[in-house]
Amino acid sequence: MSHYAQRPWEKNLPISLHGYQLKPDQIKSNLAELLTHTTAQFSQSPAFSVVLPTGLTKSLTFQEIDDLSSTFANYLQHHLKLKKGDVVGLQMPNSLQYPIAVFACWKAGLIITNINPLYTARELEYQLIDSAATALIVSDLFLATFERVIQNNAQLQSLALVTASLSEFFDQPYQGMIAQKMQADAEAQGRSLKPSIIYATFTDALEIGKNLEQYIPIQHDIALYQYTGGTTGRSKGAIISHQNVASLVKITGDYLHAHESGFNHNDCILTAIPLYHIFAFSVNFLMFFEAGSHNLLIPSPRPVSNLKPAFEKFKVTWLTGVDTLYAGLLAESWFTANPPKLTCSISGGTALRPATAEHWKAKVGTIIEGFGMTETSCAALLHPPIREIRQGSVGFPLPGSDIKIVNEQGHEVRLGEAGELCIKGPQIVLGYLNRPTETAETFIDGWLHTGDIAKVDEDGFCYILDRKKDMVIVSGFNVYPNEIEAILAEHPDIIEAAVIGVPDDQTGESVKAFIASNNASLSVSEILKHCKDNLTAYKVPKSIEILNELPKSTVGKILRAELRQMESQKYSN
Repeated sequence: MSHYAQRPWEKNLPISLHGYQLKPDQIKSNLAELLTHTTAQFSQSPAFSVVLPTGLTKSLTFQEIDDLSSTFANYLQHHLKLKKGDVVGLQMPNSLQYPIAVFACWKAGLIITNINPLYTARELEYQLIDSAATALIVSDLFLATFERVIQNNAQLQSLALVTASLSEFFDQPYQGMIAQKMQADAEAQGRSLKPSIIYATFTDALEIGKNLEQYIPIQHDIALYQYTGGTTGRSKGAIISHQNVASLVKITGDYLHAHESGFNHNDCILTAIPLYHIFAFSVNFLMFFEAGSHNLLIPSPRPVSNLKPAFEKFKVTWLTGVDTLYAGLLAESWFTANPPKLTCSISGGTALRPATAEHWKAKVGTIIEGFGMTETSCAALLHPPIREIRQGSVGFPLPGSDIKIVNEQGHEVRLGEAGELCIKGPQIVLGYLNRPTETAETFIDGWLHTGDIAKVDEDGFCYILDRKKDMVIVSGFNVYPNEIEAILAEHPDIIEAAVIGVPDDQTGESVKAFIASNNASLSVSEILKHCKDNLTAYKVPKSIEILNELPKSTVGKILRAELRQMESQKYSN
């Protein structure tokens, strides 16, 4: 029997999770049932509140979400004539229209595809065509990008279009004030909110839907096509079933409840990470929705001060985010002067730096780190919310799932040895849309090969060392950027750090570090001394570049791929 078949983590799990098995009758066949079930219990409780930087808020109850999504489903099915399996693109920031649109699509048997609102015309065009979208619900803030797409692509001109505005659902005079502010911001940035095409607003769609016959509920196995970040080339659409997401919601919730860190209708979760990202979509949106929790939607979390009204007006009990969000909050005096009393904080998306974890613990409380990816419908492993946190560990596999660590030949390695992390479980997606070769290479005999380098200790705690493609090999030695970035982050003057490998005539590759500092007089020699004091010689960066800010994704994840691209352009020039 292999080390991993022995499930070394199980001895450290609560007894209720020993031999855990997910029963098919526990899983909803369509996530629209989740809405019906929760509404029946908490109909008049607030489900979602959008919180604007000005402090203006607007809330909708579970009953209102149910009713409005049914009205919008009428519109999609009877007015737009969308059929079972049609794909609807959602390109919106965190807003009240988002959950309404999602549940409406699922009620009508439609597949959604989440689209990053900040996509360029090229990226938007690619996803709309690759997913075969027949309709698009887009924020009016980003409508101009779609207009550029259809100017050059006749194929997409027949796409049904609905626009959503942050001012919708607010009463007058606030609706007008918000619209004016958005127009002023657009003009200041050289953008126009005046469209050159005819479209229906979300409000229009709801008005039309009210007067149409009730939609016919339709079941479809597929919930969404969720596109990966595309850091290794063109993004791929993961085919995610209703069963995948429902399983993820169930096993993650069971894991937290078993560790006595459950959540219920008395909880309030702040959603600063975008709902179109799989982390917020599965955990913040659906898992907390099922529990009847109150969800605070932040349309734009940058600057971090945009979160201030949410913390001041509501009793936030849960927070999820990436390292940069937590570090950003810790740098805000209004936050550290009056920190919230949180049940728990969850970090994911990128490695949580030890310095961030320590400062957060001192000021606020524990952060538990998890690991997941689009291909796992969000989470795969999660550190248990226990008193003694294993710093740097992403904890144990979620109940009902398994992991193993393999070498280049695909053979399992011993406990404590590094190799590629492979995952099996009910949340593993069905494959990639239109990508049979990549599907066959990534999903092998029921195991997802993640491309991440990890190790598992004797107690079953898993540690993600780095992305396989991000690993730097210096004179034959494996160097993991996460380790060096964590050391750099310990320097008091360094805000952010990222490490990549660059070609080196002597060592094959050498380490290059990029940092952002809050001290204009910080020197490269001082940073190098810090590294030499804390790292063995071959891990010390050979070169260091100081930038004003490091490139990040919309979730706040530092993009090493962009830094590699910047570096390669220097060599080519």
